[in-house]
Amino acid sequence: MPKAFTIDLGATSAKCAFFDNDKVIKTFVYDTTEKKDLLDNISKETFRVADENGINMQELDFVGIAVCGIVDNETGTVLYSTNLGWKNYPTRTELERLFNNKNIVVLNDAKAATYGEWSVSLNREPDSMALFTIGTGVGGGAIFNRKLVFGDNTGLPSEPGHGGGFQTEYQCDCGLIGCLEPVSSATGIERKLRAVGANSVGPLGQIYAVKKNDLHIIDVAELFIQGDEEVVNVFRENLEPLAKCISVLIHFFDLSMVVIGGGPSNLGIPFLNIIKEILKKYVLVEFYEKIKLSSSELGNLVGAWGVYQYGVDNIINKK
Repeated sequence: MPKAFTIDLGATSAKCAFFDNDKVIKTFVYDTTEKKDLLDNISKETFRVADENGINMQELDFVGIAVCGIVDNETGTVLYSTNLGWKNYPTRTELERLFNNKNIVVLNDAKAATYGEWSVSLNREPDSMALFTIGTGVGGGAIFNRKLVFGDNTGLPSEPGHGGGFQTEYQCDCGLIGCLEPVSSATGIERKLRAVGANSVGPLGQIYAVKKNDLHIIDVAELFIQGDEEVVNVFRENLEPLAKCISVLIHFFDLSMVVIGGGPSNLGIPFLNIIKEILKKYVLVEFYEKIKLSSSELGNLVGAWGVYQYGVDNIINKK
């Protein structure tokens, strides 16, 4: 009966969960806007919550963390995380010290989400799939032959937001030209919504007049679902680079499924239909007719579940 504690560490919050025998028994959210001594402070809160709820921290089989950054999977070091201000941060070593536990899992957050969706939502089917997370940037992960992909060269795969020549409008913050992230991320979509809203005389313009630069996707969700032409066109134009990237993966790897996660995916079937509509232009009919496109189903705990299941498979089941 595995017992574990997991942290899904983001720029503004850490979504934390205690697991016992494949069930979530307690969750809490910790504000991460203050980055100083972040893991120390999270660990203190963890021990406090555990004590309040009668959870014995000494009985944990492992502790896991999903991090918004580039992770060296051999050493458990976070090589770079812009949002956390970390560079070559010895995450595994720190967690071993703070939790007095030698069994530590450190994963990139998108890889954790991928493993969570595949192992829990999809019950480990199909054998191969890709996941894209749309948020501040565009992250992702892949399962091939029932294994999470870590790569054979740098060990740093699953950065679909970067590289390629999928758009020419913006230079990415990474320095490259052509990355899909500046356009297809939630940040990119919201930037375009504001630009169009500033000149709109329709419903989008009315929302922009109130929200200005604080206009976010959630503010136009109802218009999107209703099929407002201006709003839908923004999504259609901005999701094109993402669809182009997906089309390359479909043809190259003959994927069975692509899962879309992140905030915008909460818009549901109409959101997925836009991506599928664009894919029709870029995918051969033999592939297009068989590809499955779905939304992430685990919500805010997708990273927690991914880290937990990865720990069970690679620590508990290998003992």
